[in-house]
Amino acid sequence: MPPTTLTSSLHPSNRDAIAWNEKGLIAFGCHSTLVLFDTCKLEIFQTLEQHTTAINLVCWKPPIDLLFRIKSKDVNNDNIRYCSDINVGCASSDISGNIFIWDIQMGIVVASLRYLTTNVNDLKWLNWPNSDYNLLLSIHSNSTLILWNVDKKERIWEHKFNVSIYKISMDPFDQTKAAVSSIGSSLILLEKLSSLHWSSSKITSMSLEPRTIPNSSTKLNNSSSIIQLKYHLAYPQLLFVLFPTEICLVETQHCQVIFSSIIDTGSPLVQILPCAEKDAFFLIHQNGTCSFRLANFHFSDEKMISELDYERKCSIDSMQRQSIRLRVMGASICPTTNSSFVLLINSGKLLIYQLEDARQEIEPYRIGMINDFIELNEECQMRVASKSGQLRLTQYGIYSPLSTTITVIRMRPIDLFNTSSEPSLIFSSKIGQLAAVGSSTGIIHLINVCGEKICKFKDLQIHSCPVKCLEWAGPNAIVSAAYIASLSSSNTVRNDIFITDIQTGWKRRLRPEREESPIETIRVSHYNSYLAISFRQNPLEIWDLGTQRLLRRMNKRCPIILDMCWSGKHHQSKIVNESKTKIFRENLVVLDNDNHLYHVVVKGLHVRDGKEVSTQWKSGAAFLRCMVWKDDVLAFGDSAGRIGVWVLGDKSHCRQSGLGNSTRGPVLRIVFSKLAGDFTLAAQHPTSLVIWDTERLHTVFVLQRPGLSVIDIDMCGLTPVYITSDGMLRYAISDTGKGSNISLSESDCPFLIRSTHSNALQNLMCYISNFQQDLLQNLFKIDDNYYNYLLKKLEKFEQNKLLKIGFLCQFIGLLSLTNFIKIVENASNKDGLNDKYLSTNLLQFWSKNCFQKRMELIVRLLLSTCKNENHLEQAIEKCIIMKKGFSFNLNELAIYYLLNSDKTINNTKTKDDIKFNSFRACLLSANFDSENSKCLVKLNATNLIASNFISEGIQLLSLIDQGLDACKYLISQGLWNIALIYSKIYPNCDFVEIYTRYAEYLITNGLDKNSLALMIFASLGNWQKCKTLIEGEKEEMSANKQLILQIIDLAIN
Repeated sequence: MPPTTLTSSLHPSNRDAIAWNEKGLIAFGCHSTLVLFDTCKLEIFQTLEQHTTAINLVCWKPPIDLLFRIKSKDVNNDNIRYCSDINVGCASSDISGNIFIWDIQMGIVVASLRYLTTNVNDLKWLNWPNSDYNLLLSIHSNSTLILWNVDKKERIWEHKFNVSIYKISMDPFDQTKAAVSSIGSSLILLEKLSSLHWSSSKITSMSLEPRTIPNSSTKLNNSSSIIQLKYHLAYPQLLFVLFPTEICLVETQHCQVIFSSIIDTGSPLVQILPCAEKDAFFLIHQNGTCSFRLANFHFSDEKMISELDYERKCSIDSMQRQSIRLRVMGASICPTTNSSFVLLINSGKLLIYQLEDARQEIEPYRIGMINDFIELNEECQMRVASKSGQLRLTQYGIYSPLSTTITVIRMRPIDLFNTSSEPSLIFSSKIGQLAAVGSSTGIIHLINVCGEKICKFKDLQIHSCPVKCLEWAGPNAIVSAAYIASLSSSNTVRNDIFITDIQTGWKRRLRPEREESPIETIRVSHYNSYLAISFRQNPLEIWDLGTQRLLRRMNKRCPIILDMCWSGKHHQSKIVNESKTKIFRENLVVLDNDNHLYHVVVKGLHVRDGKEVSTQWKSGAAFLRCMVWKDDVLAFGDSAGRIGVWVLGDKSHCRQSGLGNSTRGPVLRIVFSKLAGDFTLAAQHPTSLVIWDTERLHTVFVLQRPGLSVIDIDMCGLTPVYITSDGMLRYAISDTGKGSNISLSESDCPFLIRSTHSNALQNLMCYISNFQQDLLQNLFKIDDNYYNYLLKKLEKFEQNKLLKIGFLCQFIGLLSLTNFIKIVENASNKDGLNDKYLSTNLLQFWSKNCFQKRMELIVRLLLSTCKNENHLEQAIEKCIIMKKGFSFNLNELAIYYLLNSDKTINNTKTKDDIKFNSFRACLLSANFDSENSKCLVKLNATNLIASNFISEGIQLLSLIDQGLDACKYLISQGLWNIALIYSKIYPNCDFVEIYTRYAEYLITNGLDKNSLALMIFASLGNWQKCKTLIEGEKEEMSANKQLILQIIDLAIN
């Protein structure tokens, strides 16, 4: 069962290769392995092998659309969209330039993409509504931006930039917009992106001026000083730009920096994680310091000057206390809760943090959402919602990998299992075959290889230096040897040998430390009575493990030993006295560096001199490197890569494999299957692993890892378990030589993806029709740990059925349905509709009053941060349109900035500019109540619009309260987005008519934006339009149809 790989420390190129999806699954790259982590159970559930070099980018498919299409299955095409009807697709790229698209449930690559010989700088899915294909954007090292059709595995379009480009961020509110980082602190803003061609796209360049970085320094070496580029998920048209010690927030419509802050905690910034439902973010430093910051607007100078600040509400720095060598390699935020985030550490650890109320107990993941802790006040300002007013960051979970470098692996022999009737955790049904894995830090990991999942069972800190050898000395004991390699010319070290009880952790030094030759091999006898120790230069030693005394050290004429093994068949035990003391007679075979084989007999306290065995090797044989003994069969591996098998008692020569595959290199270690009567043999070569059928002496399969060296191997039953130079432990279940990818069964899957999307919708419909809480566990297959917490959470919503359904949709990761239900609940609320705020990412569906309050804050901030004439003009336009704000007269503010523009933007004005701005200020303060004045202004306004002076014409119409006409003129020019915003900020404009026209436009013009049209109708409370739109959807085309109709019925009733 998956996973089949245990991870270790990261490759340097794994930086930022981490992503979190709405189902609670974290994907990250560890060397060339894609690792899938279930946050609910805090365990790895799948590991995928296909990349041959280090993974540098990982991204999940975006959440499904509200009215996403159901596509019929084409049996002749392995399309990603046919793999599953839930959204678990994941894309990853490596430093060689390969891009793989995965179906993580099947464990297969459904598409492989590559562009020439370029590397991939960034990778993002393009969430095109109701597209027939899955679209992926990639930036390549030759400054080319490519849109891929993943299903057909081909390029749709590509565009080569004249400057170097590095990172890309997609606008979450408009799929036709994106931002790209370039040389130095330069940005490239892309607009009008298309899923068909590039030709209509628009490019806007802008350069930031961070206070902490000289702009010339990075341009000289053709690199980017921008660490990260990320659109704000809470509000549209806001882009975070992260520098090593500074944050900038750019308003992309005006190309204007509205917030800048220097963050200096002694460690560079790594990542910013914006929240979607509130104006806040988590800030991550390289040393692991994390802080949660909340937006707040400040006003000064008689409220003329506005300033945005992100105040730190809580922080945590627990990682600093663990080790100064630990560094954050990447981070990601949960898109469902927005209150949890994960850090990927260079040691391979995952640290999961949650935002919590400081006075409440810790809740499980996905129970507490960001809305439970942060709310909007009446002035549209963010504030802490908890009664205590205090928040905290709590380390909710951790995943600990193997040590940085693992050196040796040994499986516990099957015949050493406990046969007593006494219960023991070590022999629980949940614990299968145990593997002991030694590391360079002196830790020995006990790995459960054949239990429910391959996972770490226990860590034992035995040595303070690298473990070189280890062997099992019984079901609960391990003998291990370690030493630190000498840095001088001396060939001596201080060997460290311990015998350890794995149940209690008790350990005892077996032999005293002294300066001597390094230990090369240790072997424990069949009865666990004797221990043979070979050295690089010193003679062989035989120890009694029971009394822990040295039985014999061979004389100095003893040859250098390459390998040795005890017989598992030819041995005896004898009771010698009334106290039933046993004496064991056991046989040891020793191989020296001259191909000589010696037989040593150990009985009680007596060790006989080794006698050379007549082997009758074939003439011209290469030097033997290793051997293994099982029953009557001795197997050997030589320096030419051949395998030899000798059946004892058979007078025939040793059978040897041919030289056809000698390019594999020498045989470093061989090991027999642990099953009785089975002689399957695993042979370790420098870069490969070969499984042999010793009876017919031919290979069963060959496992190769390009770019990796095999460090050590052992057998778990018939399956090889091995460790490689990337520090990973792998359970090689596959005989294809391609790796160990296997599909997930129902029980292997995290519970949030056990049901397909259609089944989840049917379950929700059942729950709507019958609100019985005992249905939850059966309907959604929810684990027991979450069941009681869910019940308590649902009780808080009392009798509000829509809120209950909304929370359940959010819990199982149906984010588009969650947003729709929030809009429906808000529109159906009969009490105080205009005063209730939706989530910040649903800003366009806010009521008119709430929307105007938000826009007033933004406009005042834009005025206060103007840097040039263009910034000032665009901000004044919005002031003129809004006229009187809620807390300040924006018309007067516009007049102030027109008359003092030379001071506000630090720009010298010409006489004509001063005169023109003075006339405009007078015009804003004039009275246009008379009919003649209104007619004259409207005539001039229409003429200006006809002459393509749209902005000036719209401003004149605003002076005479003709907001609706202004919006209609904007629509006639195709400026729908501006018309929608202005219809809500015009004081006396009927925005319902404009929004209704826009929704009908989306439906009738074939724009595939029926989901947006449905949400607009729902926000207006136009339930009849909603039903007409939904009922017009074909049953086979919209999976959510019946559920949406039930939600609308709940709102009406």
